[in-house]
Amino acid sequence: MTKNNQKFILIFIVILLVLTSVMAVFINMNIKDNNNDDQNNNIPSNEPVINKEISRLNNDEEYFAVQKAINDVFGLINNTNELLNYFDEDFINENNLNESNILNYLKVTQKNNLDFIVEEIYYNDNSNITYYFTKCYSMEYEVGEDKVSYSPNKYYLLIVDMNNHFVLKPLDNVDNLETYAKSYDIKEVAINNNTDFKKQETSDKNRIINYINNFVNLLYLDTSKAYDMLDDETKKQYTNLDSFINDIDNIYSKLFTNFKALNKEENADNIIYKAQNKDMETISITEYYPNDYKIGFKFLEGV
Repeated sequence: MTKNNQKFILIFIVILLVLTSVMAVFINMNIKDNNNDDQNNNIPSNEPVINKEISRLNNDEEYFAVQKAINDVFGLINNTNELLNYFDEDFINENNLNESNILNYLKVTQKNNLDFIVEEIYYNDNSNITYYFTKCYSMEYEVGEDKVSYSPNKYYLLIVDMNNHFVLKPLDNVDNLETYAKSYDIKEVAINNNTDFKKQETSDKNRIINYINNFVNLLYLDTSKAYDMLDDETKKQYTNLDSFINDIDNIYSKLFTNFKALNKEENADNIIYKAQNKDMETISITEYYPNDYKIGFKFLEGV
């Protein structure tokens, strides 16, 4: 082998080693970049996940938590400074509300006690920011007076953030709650209070007692609504609303909440509860959603 050939081979080896080193550095840099990208992708985001798909709430514990939250807010009417912190900030600003005028806006009186019964809830499930669109009726009890003021068709939006803090916002001009909820602009909301939204466990017995008591109240506060709550079998025993009205006092006297037995039958689209007292009289509750039910009764005398 000539000296020229040896020199050529040596130069070729050097060039090959240099190219190999360069390639190794390039590959190593790509691996580091990819690892950094993977690490960045695995870093939890602080941005909340907001689902905007609306469905009807059918969870007892969540439903009663919403009802409790609304009642807790209105339980603060004697402390208007704290009460303001429980309402949506945009709602406060849009209506120029303050400690002096918020009760007038809400049409409530400090000396009275309020009780809200939630009838229907639509919400965006599986979301860090949850919007609960609610339909309620309220009963306002005048302290020291045997008088109740009844207000049907009241609508509120309860917003709960990822820390389980919540704010309330009254809703106006709601014709259909589901349609209203599906057209609402759901977005992140800053909530700066110490509220605590907790699911409320309730037994079947307590829930049925509440249902019966709600029906008892509606017998006199909203008789037409109570009449519409009768199941088909019970409704057949009344020719019309007037015949039902004529029997209200009798129904009121016979409804009971002390049970000897309570049976439960779960079906595809409802749950049927049958409560019996010691005389084997029966009250039937057919529940479709929380607080959305039909009621029937069989007593020893009369109906």
